[in-house]
Amino acid sequence: MRVAQLRVLGGAAARVPADATAYAHRAKPMLVNVAAFYQGEAEREVRRAWVSKFARALQPNDDSAYVGFLTDDGDTRIRAAYPGATWDRLRKIKADYDPDNLFRLNQNIPPLP
Repeated sequence: MRVAQLRVLGGAAARVPADATAYAHRAKPMLVNVAAFYQGEAEREVRRAWVSKFARALQPNDDSAYVGFLTDDGDTRIRAAYPGATWDRLRKIKADYDPDNLFRLNQNIPPLP
């Protein structure tokens, strides 16, 4: 099964300053979640390729991401969920509360050294 979910943004969420929380994409008008479900490893890469191609067709000039929809997308996609100063701020917080990176088995934000 293949799906595309469109979520209209704006309203109250857009009135919160971008640097007030970890969610920094408040100025975006829409969030698009593209996913494909598969059975077995043989289908995995075919479905992943479809998701990438379709997402790029929908938003060819936007690499931002919402961390709640990421799986094993890799460090680049995790970084896209937290642009600019948001990433820097979260790394500083991580250094204070988890300097040894114990909580890393998720969409990890590494602490500052």
